[in-house]
Amino acid sequence: MDWKPGSARSGSPLAIVQLLTAQLPDAVATPRVIETEGGPVTLLDLGALRARVQNLDFEAAKAAQEATSLRALAEGLWIQVGGILITKPDQWSPSQPVAELLQQAVSLTARLTTDDSALESIHGAEHGGFSGLAGKLGNWNEKRKLSSERADLESLIHPVLSQIARQSPQANWPEIDSIRGQAVTADTQAQELEQRAVSLSAAAVAAKEEVKRRSDAETEMGFDAPYQGAYLKTYGPPQAQSPLILKRGETASLVVLATLARKQTRRQWVGGSQGFSFPIGHTGIRYRVGSFHGHPIEQQSLTNLDTGKLVVTNQRIAFIGQAKSTSIPFAKLLHVECYSDAVAVFLEGRENPDFYLTSQPKFVLFMINWFLNQAVG
Repeated sequence: MDWKPGSARSGSPLAIVQLLTAQLPDAVATPRVIETEGGPVTLLDLGALRARVQNLDFEAAKAAQEATSLRALAEGLWIQVGGILITKPDQWSPSQPVAELLQQAVSLTARLTTDDSALESIHGAEHGGFSGLAGKLGNWNEKRKLSSERADLESLIHPVLSQIARQSPQANWPEIDSIRGQAVTADTQAQELEQRAVSLSAAAVAAKEEVKRRSDAETEMGFDAPYQGAYLKTYGPPQAQSPLILKRGETASLVVLATLARKQTRRQWVGGSQGFSFPIGHTGIRYRVGSFHGHPIEQQSLTNLDTGKLVVTNQRIAFIGQAKSTSIPFAKLLHVECYSDAVAVFLEGRENPDFYLTSQPKFVLFMINWFLNQAVG
């Protein structure tokens, strides 16, 4: 057997280690993550977050694959070192455990040498003109048997040679120092890549959980509420152009088209009557005499009063319409109810709420709640 030490020339193990090291991917950039009551939220929109999940999975698989390649390269280099060591037993002093491995390796090497000699003999006989179908078939069967046996022996001796090399740091001479250095470098890089693959996989799992949580919120609310909350917590509320005259320290953050509506009550009498009627002269008109003994019922209906813009500021909720306007400071706000097409705002001292019909009722409620939470905090 012949284990050839590596060198720094192109295509050598050292050059491969250096190439793989140079090609190690940069760490996947980690965007800012905000801790919220509903869990951590990455400051990326859902589309970008889904793309990040795919990138994390890809980079994790890539790192794991490169780590496997480097582990195989390192193992081959350690086998080279062990192969050299067993050919020079007089130049180093193995420990007792390594000496036992050395004896095992020498025995396996001798068997490999025997098989190699037998294979060379068969090869020489074939080229020497040996003919006949029976002879060719016999040679083919023998070569197949020897090749299989040789492969089995190599699978046994390779881990032994690797152990000898790894457990014999005291054996130092230039012939093996370079190969050992390459093996150590490959092992170190493989370990770093394995750790990176684990880290990237964990980040991908966390990102997938966040995508699920935020997608559910988007389905329920109509917008990515966790992201909006994290964004507001980080950067504060946006400033919007509004028709409202703002007070000192007041900023408008949401302006949406809306219709102001209120409940109105209509009373109606229902029931029977009693009495009689008689004709008036010859006019054909009948005059009724009697009393109405019915009872009143009340019906409530939502009546649109005006269209305009609903404004949410850091201090109040306001409506600016063509004919009517409202202003409700947060300090006087009792309750807000959300419907599929409106928000109902209950004001202190008023029995019936104001209804604001809008296409974004849940987002309006979200912004109101956010400002109220800031006031409480």
